[in-house]
Amino acid sequence: MKKHFRFVSAALALISASIILMPSNVFAETVASIVMTYQDKVYTKQIYGPEIEQIKTGADTDGLRDLGGLIDSLTFVTNGEVQIDKNAVISAAKAAVAAGQTGINIDLTKYVKGAAAAANTSAVLPAAGQAVTADPDSTGIDTRLSEASTRFRANEDRAKNIRNAAAKINGMIILPGQAFSCDAAFGPRTVANGYGFGNVISGDTYVKGLGGGICQVSSTLNLAMLRAGIVPIERHNHSHRSSYIASGLDATISGASLDYKFVNPYSYPIQIMAVCDGGVISVSVYSNHNATGGVVYEPVVTGGKMANTTHVIGKLAGIQVSDRVAYSSRYKQ
Repeated sequence: MKKHFRFVSAALALISASIILMPSNVFAETVASIVMTYQDKVYTKQIYGPEIEQIKTGADTDGLRDLGGLIDSLTFVTNGEVQIDKNAVISAAKAAVAAGQTGINIDLTKYVKGAAAAANTSAVLPAAGQAVTADPDSTGIDTRLSEASTRFRANEDRAKNIRNAAAKINGMIILPGQAFSCDAAFGPRTVANGYGFGNVISGDTYVKGLGGGICQVSSTLNLAMLRAGIVPIERHNHSHRSSYIASGLDATISGASLDYKFVNPYSYPIQIMAVCDGGVISVSVYSNHNATGGVVYEPVVTGGKMANTTHVIGKLAGIQVSDRVAYSSRYKQ
Protein backbone atom coordinates (compact mmCIF):
# COMPACT_ATOMS: atom_id res chain seq x y z
CA MET A 1 0.00 0.00 0.00
CA LYS A 2 2.85 2.36 0.91
CA LYS A 3 4.63 1.52 -2.38
CA HIS A 4 1.43 2.31 -4.28
CA PHE A 5 1.04 5.62 -2.46
CA ARG A 6 4.66 6.59 -3.17
CA PHE A 7 4.19 5.70 -6.84
CA VAL A 8 1.08 7.87 -7.16
CA SER A 9 2.75 10.73 -5.32
CA ALA A 10 5.78 10.56 -7.59
CA ALA A 11 3.57 10.50 -10.68
CA LEU A 12 1.62 13.53 -9.53
CA ALA A 13 4.83 15.41 -8.79
CA LEU A 14 6.12 14.62 -12.28
CA ILE A 15 2.89 15.83 -13.90
CA SER A 16 2.95 19.03 -11.85
CA ALA A 17 6.54 19.72 -12.86
CA SER A 18 5.65 19.15 -16.51
CA ILE A 19 2.77 21.61 -16.32
CA ILE A 20 5.01 24.24 -14.72
CA LEU A 21 7.60 23.81 -17.46
CA MET A 22 5.05 24.00 -20.29
CA PRO A 23 5.15 27.23 -22.30
CA SER A 24 2.26 29.48 -21.33
CA ASN A 25 2.46 32.09 -24.06
CA VAL A 26 -0.81 33.87 -24.76
CA PHE A 27 -1.10 35.29 -28.22
CA ALA A 28 -3.21 38.38 -28.85
CA GLU A 29 -3.87 39.77 -32.30
CA THR A 30 -2.06 43.05 -32.91
CA VAL A 31 -4.35 45.98 -33.64
CA ALA A 32 -3.28 49.37 -35.02
CA SER A 33 -5.86 52.03 -34.19
CA ILE A 34 -5.86 55.03 -36.53
CA VAL A 35 -7.64 58.17 -35.30
CA MET A 36 -8.02 61.02 -37.79
CA THR A 37 -9.29 64.37 -36.52
CA TYR A 38 -10.44 67.52 -38.26
CA GLN A 39 -11.32 70.18 -35.68
CA ASP A 40 -14.14 68.53 -33.69
CA LYS A 41 -14.69 65.65 -36.11
CA VAL A 42 -13.19 62.25 -35.35
CA TYR A 43 -12.77 59.33 -37.75
CA THR A 44 -11.38 55.97 -36.63
CA LYS A 45 -10.16 52.82 -38.32
CA GLN A 46 -8.70 49.63 -36.88
CA ILE A 47 -6.09 47.61 -38.78
CA TYR A 48 -5.68 44.00 -37.62
CA GLY A 49 -2.74 41.55 -37.52
CA PRO A 50 -2.81 39.92 -40.99
CA GLU A 51 -3.41 43.26 -42.70
CA ILE A 52 -0.62 44.88 -40.69
CA GLU A 53 1.78 42.26 -42.04
CA GLN A 54 0.59 43.01 -45.59
CA ILE A 55 1.20 46.73 -45.07
CA LYS A 56 4.71 46.01 -43.81
CA THR A 57 5.41 44.36 -47.17
CA GLY A 58 4.30 47.54 -48.96
CA ALA A 59 0.79 46.43 -49.93
CA ASP A 60 -2.11 48.85 -50.31
CA THR A 61 -4.87 47.12 -48.33
CA ASP A 62 -8.64 47.52 -47.92
CA GLY A 63 -8.10 49.13 -44.51
CA LEU A 64 -5.91 51.84 -46.02
CA ARG A 65 -8.44 52.43 -48.79
CA ASP A 66 -11.15 52.78 -46.12
CA LEU A 67 -9.26 55.82 -44.82
CA GLY A 68 -9.91 57.45 -48.18
CA GLY A 69 -13.63 56.74 -47.75
CA LEU A 70 -13.62 58.38 -44.32
CA ILE A 71 -11.94 61.45 -45.79
CA ASP A 72 -14.57 61.54 -48.55
CA SER A 73 -17.27 61.59 -45.86
CA LEU A 74 -15.60 64.66 -44.32
CA THR A 75 -15.72 66.38 -47.71
CA PHE A 76 -19.40 65.39 -48.02
CA VAL A 77 -20.50 66.71 -44.61
CA THR A 78 -18.71 70.02 -45.25
CA ASN A 79 -20.40 70.38 -48.66
CA GLY A 80 -17.05 70.16 -50.41
CA GLU A 81 -15.49 73.03 -48.49
CA VAL A 82 -12.82 70.79 -46.98
CA GLN A 83 -10.53 69.06 -49.45
CA ILE A 84 -7.96 66.69 -47.92
CA ASP A 85 -4.92 65.22 -49.67
CA LYS A 86 -6.00 61.59 -49.31
CA ASN A 87 -2.84 60.12 -50.78
CA ALA A 88 -0.67 61.98 -48.29
CA VAL A 89 -2.83 60.85 -45.35
CA ILE A 90 -2.84 57.23 -46.49
CA SER A 91 0.93 57.32 -47.00
CA ALA A 92 1.42 58.70 -43.48
CA ALA A 93 -0.84 56.02 -41.99
CA LYS A 94 0.88 53.31 -44.00
CA ALA A 95 4.31 54.42 -42.80
CA ALA A 96 3.18 54.51 -39.18
CA VAL A 97 1.66 51.02 -39.35
CA ALA A 98 4.76 49.66 -41.10
CA ALA A 99 6.88 51.18 -38.33
CA GLY A 100 4.96 49.16 -35.74
CA GLN A 101 2.90 51.95 -34.21
CA THR A 102 -0.41 50.79 -32.70
CA GLY A 103 -1.86 54.17 -31.68
CA ILE A 104 -1.76 56.49 -34.69
CA ASN A 105 -3.20 60.02 -34.50
CA ILE A 106 -3.47 62.06 -37.71
CA ASP A 107 -4.44 65.73 -37.68
CA LEU A 108 -6.26 66.19 -41.00
CA THR A 109 -5.93 69.99 -40.81
CA LYS A 110 -2.30 69.47 -41.77
CA TYR A 111 -3.37 67.83 -45.05
CA VAL A 112 -5.91 70.40 -46.29
CA LYS A 113 -5.38 71.14 -49.98
CA GLY A 114 -4.59 74.71 -50.91
CA ALA A 115 -4.71 76.10 -47.40
CA ALA A 116 -2.42 76.45 -44.45
CA ALA A 117 -3.04 73.94 -41.74
CA ALA A 118 -5.47 75.19 -39.14
CA ALA A 119 -4.71 74.84 -35.48
CA ASN A 120 -5.83 71.49 -34.15
CA THR A 121 -8.67 71.64 -31.62
CA SER A 122 -9.62 69.00 -29.10
CA ALA A 123 -10.79 65.77 -30.72
CA VAL A 124 -12.16 64.35 -27.51
CA LEU A 125 -15.93 64.00 -27.77
CA PRO A 126 -18.05 64.81 -24.71
CA ALA A 127 -19.63 62.30 -22.37
CA ALA A 128 -23.38 61.78 -22.49
CA GLY A 129 -25.26 64.92 -21.50
CA GLN A 130 -22.06 66.94 -21.13
CA ALA A 131 -21.55 70.06 -23.27
CA VAL A 132 -18.16 70.93 -24.73
CA THR A 133 -16.52 73.88 -23.00
CA ALA A 134 -14.57 74.84 -26.14
CA ASP A 135 -16.30 76.88 -28.83
CA PRO A 136 -18.56 74.51 -30.83
CA ASP A 137 -18.40 74.69 -34.62
CA SER A 138 -21.04 76.38 -36.72
CA THR A 139 -23.33 73.34 -36.57
CA GLY A 140 -23.90 73.77 -32.84
CA ILE A 141 -23.07 70.11 -32.14
CA ASP A 142 -21.65 70.06 -28.63
CA THR A 143 -23.30 67.22 -26.66
CA ARG A 144 -23.64 63.45 -26.85
CA LEU A 145 -27.33 62.56 -26.67
CA SER A 146 -27.00 58.79 -26.56
CA GLU A 147 -24.80 55.73 -27.11
CA ALA A 148 -25.34 52.04 -27.83
CA SER A 149 -22.90 49.13 -28.09
CA THR A 150 -23.16 45.51 -29.22
CA ARG A 151 -20.60 42.71 -29.39
CA PHE A 152 -19.41 40.55 -32.28
CA ARG A 153 -16.67 37.97 -32.84
CA ALA A 154 -13.73 39.96 -34.16
CA ASN A 155 -12.29 36.98 -36.07
CA GLU A 156 -15.46 36.11 -38.02
CA ASP A 157 -15.82 36.96 -41.70
CA ARG A 158 -18.82 39.21 -40.93
CA ALA A 159 -16.58 41.38 -38.74
CA LYS A 160 -15.07 42.98 -41.83
CA ASN A 161 -18.52 44.05 -42.98
CA ILE A 162 -19.41 45.46 -39.57
CA ARG A 163 -16.25 47.57 -39.54
CA ASN A 164 -16.78 48.70 -43.12
CA ALA A 165 -20.42 49.72 -42.61
CA ALA A 166 -19.57 51.48 -39.35
CA ALA A 167 -16.82 53.45 -41.06
CA LYS A 168 -19.26 54.61 -43.75
CA ILE A 169 -21.64 56.24 -41.26
CA ASN A 170 -18.96 57.49 -38.87
CA GLY A 171 -19.03 61.28 -38.75
CA MET A 172 -22.17 61.72 -40.84
CA ILE A 173 -24.24 64.81 -40.07
CA ILE A 174 -28.02 64.89 -40.61
CA LEU A 175 -29.53 68.35 -40.79
CA PRO A 176 -32.88 69.32 -39.22
CA GLY A 177 -35.71 67.71 -41.17
CA GLN A 178 -33.26 65.69 -43.29
CA ALA A 179 -33.85 61.95 -43.83
CA PHE A 180 -31.20 59.29 -43.29
CA SER A 181 -31.15 55.91 -45.08
CA CYS A 182 -28.92 53.04 -44.02
CA ASP A 183 -29.09 51.51 -47.48
CA ALA A 184 -27.82 54.73 -49.06
CA ALA A 185 -25.19 55.31 -46.36
CA PHE A 186 -23.77 51.78 -46.49
CA GLY A 187 -23.68 51.82 -50.28
CA PRO A 188 -23.80 48.79 -52.56
CA ARG A 189 -22.82 45.54 -50.85
CA THR A 190 -20.03 44.69 -53.27
CA VAL A 191 -16.39 43.71 -53.02
CA ALA A 192 -15.46 46.99 -54.71
CA ASN A 193 -17.24 48.85 -51.90
CA GLY A 194 -15.26 47.03 -49.22
CA TYR A 195 -17.68 44.22 -48.32
CA GLY A 196 -17.03 40.49 -48.07
CA PHE A 197 -19.08 37.40 -47.34
CA GLY A 198 -20.79 36.86 -44.01
CA ASN A 199 -23.83 35.08 -42.57
CA VAL A 200 -27.24 36.33 -43.69
CA ILE A 201 -30.67 34.86 -42.92
CA SER A 202 -32.32 33.15 -45.89
CA GLY A 203 -35.64 31.56 -45.02
CA ASP A 204 -35.08 29.57 -41.85
CA THR A 205 -31.33 29.17 -42.14
CA TYR A 206 -28.09 31.11 -42.48
CA VAL A 207 -26.15 31.36 -45.73
CA LYS A 208 -23.09 33.33 -46.81
CA GLY A 209 -23.89 36.59 -48.56
CA LEU A 210 -22.02 39.74 -49.51
CA GLY A 211 -22.35 42.26 -46.73
CA GLY A 212 -23.51 39.74 -44.14
CA GLY A 213 -23.25 41.37 -40.71
CA ILE A 214 -24.13 44.96 -41.60
CA CYS A 215 -27.52 44.55 -39.91
CA GLN A 216 -25.66 44.62 -36.60
CA VAL A 217 -24.59 48.15 -37.48
CA SER A 218 -28.12 49.26 -38.39
CA SER A 219 -29.47 47.57 -35.24
CA THR A 220 -26.92 49.27 -32.98
CA LEU A 221 -27.70 52.56 -34.72
CA ASN A 222 -31.43 51.98 -34.15
CA LEU A 223 -30.88 51.52 -30.40
CA ALA A 224 -28.74 54.68 -30.23
CA MET A 225 -31.40 56.65 -32.10
CA LEU A 226 -34.20 55.42 -29.85
CA ARG A 227 -32.14 56.52 -26.84
CA ALA A 228 -31.83 59.92 -28.51
CA GLY A 229 -35.62 60.11 -28.83
CA ILE A 230 -35.61 59.53 -32.59
CA VAL A 231 -38.21 57.06 -33.88
CA PRO A 232 -37.57 55.51 -37.33
CA ILE A 233 -39.84 56.16 -40.30
CA GLU A 234 -38.90 52.72 -41.67
CA ARG A 235 -37.67 49.75 -39.68
CA HIS A 236 -37.98 45.97 -40.13
CA ASN A 237 -37.20 43.21 -37.65
CA HIS A 238 -35.32 40.06 -38.63
CA SER A 239 -37.29 36.86 -39.12
CA HIS A 240 -35.17 35.34 -36.32
CA ARG A 241 -34.24 37.08 -33.08
CA SER A 242 -30.67 38.40 -33.06
CA SER A 243 -28.11 37.15 -30.57
CA TYR A 244 -26.33 40.51 -30.31
CA ILE A 245 -29.31 42.69 -29.36
CA ALA A 246 -32.54 42.28 -27.40
CA SER A 247 -35.81 41.34 -29.08
CA GLY A 248 -37.60 44.41 -30.41
CA LEU A 249 -34.45 46.51 -30.88
CA ASP A 250 -32.96 45.06 -34.08
CA ALA A 251 -33.24 46.66 -37.53
CA THR A 252 -32.54 44.63 -40.65
CA ILE A 253 -31.82 45.95 -44.13
CA SER A 254 -31.84 44.03 -47.40
CA GLY A 255 -31.01 45.62 -50.72
CA ALA A 256 -33.39 48.45 -51.50
CA SER A 257 -36.48 46.53 -50.31
CA LEU A 258 -35.84 46.65 -46.55
CA ASP A 259 -34.24 49.79 -45.17
CA TYR A 260 -33.73 51.58 -41.87
CA LYS A 261 -34.64 55.26 -42.10
CA PHE A 262 -35.26 58.17 -39.79
CA VAL A 263 -35.71 61.93 -40.02
CA ASN A 264 -33.88 64.35 -37.75
CA PRO A 265 -36.76 65.84 -35.73
CA TYR A 266 -34.69 68.43 -33.91
CA SER A 267 -33.94 72.06 -34.67
CA TYR A 268 -30.23 71.23 -34.63
CA PRO A 269 -28.08 68.92 -36.75
CA ILE A 270 -27.25 65.49 -35.35
CA GLN A 271 -24.00 63.61 -35.92
CA ILE A 272 -23.41 59.87 -35.94
CA MET A 273 -20.16 58.47 -34.60
CA ALA A 274 -19.59 54.74 -35.12
CA VAL A 275 -16.45 53.07 -33.77
CA CYS A 276 -15.36 49.42 -33.73
CA ASP A 277 -12.92 48.42 -31.01
CA GLY A 278 -11.99 44.75 -31.15
CA GLY A 279 -15.29 42.90 -30.96
CA VAL A 280 -17.46 45.85 -29.92
CA ILE A 281 -19.27 48.35 -32.13
CA SER A 282 -20.35 51.57 -30.44
CA VAL A 283 -22.65 54.13 -32.04
CA SER A 284 -23.12 57.57 -30.51
CA VAL A 285 -25.52 60.38 -31.43
CA TYR A 286 -24.42 64.00 -30.97
CA SER A 287 -26.30 67.28 -31.26
CA ASN A 288 -26.76 70.58 -29.46
CA HIS A 289 -27.36 70.49 -25.71
CA ASN A 290 -30.75 72.20 -26.26
CA ALA A 291 -31.96 69.64 -28.82
CA THR A 292 -34.10 67.49 -26.51
CA GLY A 293 -35.08 70.22 -24.07
CA GLY A 294 -33.58 68.22 -21.23
CA VAL A 295 -35.75 65.15 -21.89
CA VAL A 296 -33.92 61.81 -21.53
CA TYR A 297 -35.21 58.93 -23.65
CA GLU A 298 -35.08 55.15 -23.26
CA PRO A 299 -36.72 52.37 -25.32
CA VAL A 300 -39.00 49.95 -23.47
CA VAL A 301 -40.14 46.72 -25.11
CA THR A 302 -43.51 45.34 -24.01
CA GLY A 303 -44.87 41.90 -24.81
CA GLY A 304 -43.03 38.61 -25.30
CA LYS A 305 -39.79 37.73 -27.07
CA MET A 306 -41.58 36.50 -30.22
CA ALA A 307 -44.04 39.40 -30.60
CA ASN A 308 -43.67 42.79 -28.95
CA THR A 309 -44.05 46.54 -29.20
CA THR A 310 -41.24 49.02 -28.70
CA HIS A 311 -42.00 52.30 -26.92
CA VAL A 312 -39.78 55.33 -26.44
CA ILE A 313 -40.25 56.73 -22.94
CA GLY A 314 -39.26 60.33 -22.28
CA LYS A 315 -38.39 61.59 -18.80
CA LEU A 316 -37.71 65.11 -17.60
CA ALA A 317 -35.94 65.37 -14.25
CA GLY A 318 -36.83 61.71 -13.64
CA ILE A 319 -40.55 62.20 -14.29
CA GLN A 320 -42.15 60.51 -17.30
CA VAL A 321 -43.45 63.10 -19.77
CA SER A 322 -44.02 61.02 -22.92
CA ASP A 323 -44.65 57.49 -24.20
CA ARG A 324 -44.41 57.07 -27.96
CA VAL A 325 -44.95 53.78 -29.79
CA ALA A 326 -42.01 53.31 -32.16
CA TYR A 327 -42.98 50.07 -33.94
CA SER A 328 -43.98 46.43 -33.40
CA SER A 329 -41.99 43.26 -34.07
CA ARG A 330 -42.89 39.64 -34.78
CA TYR A 331 -40.34 36.83 -35.07
CA LYS A 332 -40.51 33.23 -36.31
CA GLN A 333 -38.07 32.01 -33.68
